[in-house]
Amino acid sequence: LMAGVAFNVAYFQTKHWTMNNVLGICFCLQGIERFSLGTYKIGAILLVGLFFYDIFWVFGTDVMVTVAKSLDGPIKILFPRSLIPDAATGKLEMSLLGLGDIVIPGFFLALLLRFDAHNAKVDYFPTNVHASFSKPYFHSALV
Repeated sequence: LMAGVAFNVAYFQTKHWTMNNVLGICFCLQGIERFSLGTYKIGAILLVGLFFYDIFWVFGTDVMVTVAKSLDGPIKILFPRSLIPDAATGKLEMSLLGLGDIVIPGFFLALLLRFDAHNAKVDYFPTNVHASFSKPYFHSALV
């Protein structure tokens, strides 16, 4: 607990991009773990709907990019374009990836993994969480 508090305090003081990414990935993993899609149909509708949503709001307008760049928090994964800081500002130029672009496909992959476990007759609350089973749907969607 103290390590987590210390990490968050350090993040809020420095706003370093690597710490931002660690927190963002933690949020993604928690979201995928705690939320589940009910059926394949719901997952497919969600992916298709968000595909068109992204086309309009991300590529059709600059609203999403403006919001993502103006908010200074772990709501995006940041990648430096170059490891050499800009001479004028002294800051690194960053590319970004929204957490929704990670979490939404993750929901669908988690659904397919549960479906593979169901087909392999794995117990709902397995005693051996490391038991191996066939994952054809998960692997085909992962590729």
